[in-house]
Amino acid sequence: MEMNQKFREKVNSSGLTMYTLAKRTGVPYTTINELMHGKTDINQCAAASVWKLSEALGAEMGEIMNDIRFLDGVKGRYKGIDYVWKSDDSSRIIFEYEGEKVSLDTGKLYDIPSRAEYYNTIARWMIKEYIENKAWMIEADRIAKKVGSR
Repeated sequence: MEMNQKFREKVNSSGLTMYTLAKRTGVPYTTINELMHGKTDINQCAAASVWKLSEALGAEMGEIMNDIRFLDGVKGRYKGIDYVWKSDDSSRIIFEYEGEKVSLDTGKLYDIPSRAEYYNTIARWMIKEYIENKAWMIEADRIAKKVGSR
């Protein structure tokens, strides 16, 4: 999603011009113009300005602000494995195991600050499960080869 896309969509669907929006809200026209053209990040604007804009557009503040990726770049270590959280459409844990780059999808629900105390625990669970499943698959392949050679 492009910067300020949600804001631009709300402004365009409202039928209001930037000039009218500026007059109704008291937010400077130049600020609205910079928001519309992606020169200023709406998440960096004063809360009062975002509130005024959302009210004039008949929206909640979160409906015009850019999504925030709280987990992106959070790092940790588990059993000698360095991992990092990445966020895009979902949240993922990225690490290397036995020379293989691994990316485990944890879903969208984890990328919120109220769950920050669980990030390390979630990463540990997922890495542990990955390692156990990998070991099981190696053993299953070994047995299948042994049975197949009879």
